[in-house]
Amino acid sequence: MVVVAAIAFDLMNGFHDGCNAVSTVIYTKALKPRTAIMISAAFNFVGPFLGIKVAKTIGGVINFDATSDSNLMARLVVSALLGALIWDILTWFWGLPVSSSHALIGGLLGAGVMALGMDGVKWGKMTEVMAALILSPVIGMAVGFVLMMISRRILAAMRLDIERADGFYKKMQIFSSSFVSFTHGANDATKVMGIIALFLAAHYNYSEIYVPVWVILACSAAMAIGTYLSVLSMRLIRTMGEGITQLHPVHGFSAETGAAVVIFTASRLGLPVSTTHVVTSAVTGTGIASGLGNVGWRTFRDIILAWLITLPFCAGVAAASYYVLSIFG
Repeated sequence: MVVVAAIAFDLMNGFHDGCNAVSTVIYTKALKPRTAIMISAAFNFVGPFLGIKVAKTIGGVINFDATSDSNLMARLVVSALLGALIWDILTWFWGLPVSSSHALIGGLLGAGVMALGMDGVKWGKMTEVMAALILSPVIGMAVGFVLMMISRRILAAMRLDIERADGFYKKMQIFSSSFVSFTHGANDATKVMGIIALFLAAHYNYSEIYVPVWVILACSAAMAIGTYLSVLSMRLIRTMGEGITQLHPVHGFSAETGAAVVIFTASRLGLPVSTTHVVTSAVTGTGIASGLGNVGWRTFRDIILAWLITLPFCAGVAAASYYVLSIFG
């Protein structure tokens, strides 16, 4: 159940968040949708092999030394994944790009407290994770804004307007979009590895979080397949491509490059961040660089509200799921 639930969440994560890397490159017509998503899926598969620092961070949120009952830990992990999975499905129907990472942390928090009490959560580690999730979108917006301003200055110096530079930036977007896909796999897929490793540590009485090779391969493949399947739906791609700001290739390149740099840095530091939050904020930053009126603030408001609801909703569903599973378990 643990592995099935984890793989199901990873598939949904790829399906839900695959739009992050391809929405701008599709809407600026740099790549056709199917081509963009195939490239994204390939880089999402390769990304998790960058390292497992994020997996160890996620696995360290729950105090697995607090219990020797592997059945309890299995219920905890499955409940956390259910809380996050249900939220991902709902927000996909609503067309809202929310954070699967935020949802997963909320699920772990709710299930962890329900199963082990307040001592079951390592609050120092949880604070570190939450700080990364909160600060990364702010940094993403700032980097997107700065890169867009630099691009505008370069175009002005070359006496080119945005429309005339489209051809060059369309080619550059292929690289920046691939970079985002790579970092998405490196950060998001490794979170699910951490969830499985958390259960394995409790089940086999490991002294620390250990991620077997089969876990890395399974999570990488699930993320890649989920990303590829996202071509079946344009819901979130449409929100990211149309709802936040009017996109030209220079906007897409600036947002993707800025977001990828932030996510890559976080992954190397072992910090779990939300690809959705960072990319959405970077896109917003490029819009602000062109003037506040160029940002779709109503769409941005809806996204912010969804972000705020994510953690308490997933924590509540995970806690309820644990209660139900404990009755039958």
